Formats: sequence, structure tokens, C-alpha cells
Amino acid sequence: MAVAVPLVALATVPARVEDMVERAARDWLAGQADARGLAEPVFEVKAVAQLPQPLPPCAEALTVDALETRSAARMRFAVVCPGTDGWQREWTVRAAVSALVVVAARDVPANRALQAEDLAVERRRLTDLAGAVTLPEDAIAQSSNRVLRTGQALHARWLSAPVLVKRGDSVTIRARNGGVEVSAAGEALENGRPRQVVRVRNTTTGKVIRARVLQEGLVEPESMGGS
Repeated sequence: MAVAVPLVALATVPARVEDMVERAARDWLAGQADARGLAEPVFEVKAVAQLPQPLPPCAEALTVDALETRSAARMRFAVVCPGTDGWQREWTVRAAVSALVVVAARDVPANRALQAEDLAVERRRLTDLAGAVTLPEDAIAQSSNRVLRTGQALHARWLSAPVLVKRGDSVTIRARNGGVEVSAAGEALENGRPRQVVRVRNTTTGKVIRARVLQEGLVEPESMGGS
């Protein structure tokens, strides 16, 4: 990313260069926030020159390039004077980002399907823009692989579809053919999440089949192709 500005004695007015670097950092952060759907993001940005000394003269418009942006808490940008006699100076940018994100409205145990009542939307400072959960509907019916404490912001990597069938559970095997529906008792031989295919033993015949998990305690033969 490069941002060009007209040359207005920038070499003799370091504050203008600092403003330019901070503006470039804000623009980069705003683009990342928009791409991730963050609601009402707020950025606090501070740029510090790695070599705090006057900049050499530059005959052309200065630009700003993003060098390292993996962590908003510490990014690196370069002020570049293009041309054959050009130069480059690096700046460190420290930024804090806050936005409206989904948090736990109450303590929630791990591996339990989340309900609307478990969630709220509040402003939080973010350390990882990519992992923020911004909409409650993206978390409802998912389960967290860790205990959630009241007020704790959710992270996308913690969430997955809940386990509806556990190994050893008694399940109903439902098969449909046209308007005819047949059910049989079965035993799950492995854990299964929604729409996942697992091995199930028909407890009447002893036959092991592959079945798709429909809901808690209910599966259908994989050959049915989904219903």
C-alpha cells in the first residue's frame, strides 16, 4: 500500500511526515476492518520514526509503504522518496482498534450450543481483527470449545457446530422412501456434528451403516442423500 502526498517542505516539517504515516496506517486498518465486517471501528494510532532525525530533501512526492502489518499493536511503515537519488525511512506504528463485537452475556459452559440469551454486543478492544465475531447470528447454535465468562469477547476459532450425537448414544435411524418412513433403533459408534456422517450400528440387526446426523439423537442412512 502506498500513499502519495505533495511535497510541501516535508523534510523540514517532521510532524507532517508523522501525520502522513498515521493516515496511511488508519487507511490500512479501516480497509481491514471493513473487509471483516467490524461494526463502528475506532482506531488509535501513533507513529514513531525508527531514526528520529531530519529527513533529507526530496525532489518528488513522498509515499508511504506498509512493510509489516501482522499485528496492529506494532506495525512498520516506510516513508519513501522515489527516484534515482531517493531514500527510505522506516516508522513504527502502534495502533489500538476497538469495535462492537459479540460477547458472552453470562457464563456459558464449553461445548454447549449457544442461544440468543447467552450473547450480547458490546465495544471491545481487539488484538486480532480476523477473529472477531460481529453478529450474534453467526454464533447462535454454535458451541465454544472453552468456557465463556460474562463479558468475554468471542473468537471465531473457538466456535464450531455442537456435537449432537456422541459415541455410545442411543439414536433413531430414520429412512424415507417416497411417502414411506421407517425407523430403527441404533447406537452411535462415534461423535457427530450436524450433517456429519458417522458410523451407526443397527441394534436389531447388528449391521453397521454410515449415517448422517440430522439432530440430537436422530440420523439417516448416508445413501438417503440428505433430507
